[in-house]
Amino acid sequence: MLTPEYLTAVPDRLVDLYAQVEADILADMASRINGYDMFIPAAQHQLQMLEEMGCLREDIVRKLQQVTGKSHAELSAIMQEAGVETLRVDDAIYRAAGLTPSPLTASRTMQQILQTGLQKTGGLFDNLTKTTAATATRQFERALDRAYMQITSGAFSPDVAIKNAIKDLCGQGVTVIEYPSGHRDTMEVAVRRATVTGVNQTALAMQEARADEMGCDLVEVTAHAGARPSHAEWQGKIYSRSGRSREYRDFVSVTGYGTGAGLGGWNCSHSFKPYFEGMPRTYSKELLQEYNSTPYEYNGVSMTEYDALQRQREIERNIRRWKREQSTLSAIGADTSQANGCLRWWNETRNDFLEQTGLKRQATREFVATSR
Repeated sequence: MLTPEYLTAVPDRLVDLYAQVEADILADMASRINGYDMFIPAAQHQLQMLEEMGCLREDIVRKLQQVTGKSHAELSAIMQEAGVETLRVDDAIYRAAGLTPSPLTASRTMQQILQTGLQKTGGLFDNLTKTTAATATRQFERALDRAYMQITSGAFSPDVAIKNAIKDLCGQGVTVIEYPSGHRDTMEVAVRRATVTGVNQTALAMQEARADEMGCDLVEVTAHAGARPSHAEWQGKIYSRSGRSREYRDFVSVTGYGTGAGLGGWNCSHSFKPYFEGMPRTYSKELLQEYNSTPYEYNGVSMTEYDALQRQREIERNIRRWKREQSTLSAIGADTSQANGCLRWWNETRNDFLEQTGLKRQATREFVATSR
């Protein structure tokens, strides 16, 4: 079993690795926009823009390929560590129940699950190179086209239009995936989600295989404060994997295990551990109620931990947004006074929020690399 705290921290090393790539791509985009000749005929602009986009795309692919080996090595280490931790917790429960689980290194099944999970998650990172090259290039095209139209129409001066284009890029971050709905995932979001989901699903598959090996039908699902409301309904309880228990509800149908929206799905940090009748329960009804209570207050408004954490994530996104702008503008020698002021304001907002709520700062979620 992996705890929610373990899964929350597991992507940090990979996020830091790709943060540097994002900073370099943004600086490259800004430099190209800043050096672009905005006073050319429309037909020439289209040809010049296509050339810039082609060069940028090649640079993005090259930058991402440079970290591919590092990311795969890091992911392999993360998977192995998670596999060891998963079985360490579960096997202690099996041994307490008088059973004898085989060591991880001696189990071909477990090694195959680890390898399959690594290949699947590694494939997501390989796809990241392809999708980022395409979506980020379109992002650059829109920014450059907008600046050109604003300048040639006389709506803005060149300095203002160029700075607006760069600010827009920094506000979004590097787009990795763009959905038909218009929603976009940035590099930080995509890397974090792929890592948490891949590691947790691999760990859960190992737990299932171990439970089959040990003949264990019952599992206790983990629980934590701040769970999304749909998951808070089923967390912290005992379930039957087979669904044949008269006392406990069916694990799959209740938790949605195996679906994107359920336990172990998109960015989910819930897990489970083996349970045998007579064992003490980890989560009392009172504790689960406390997890879903409203113990936080911010500016006179009562909040559940889920709502408070959502507000903290919003503050962190804004801190990253202004850090990106500060770094990118600095890379081309542009004025950063507005970015400095906004970053200072959001840092003060974070400090006030944490002081009022008592939540802890998560500096890793505020990290943005500086361009090289």
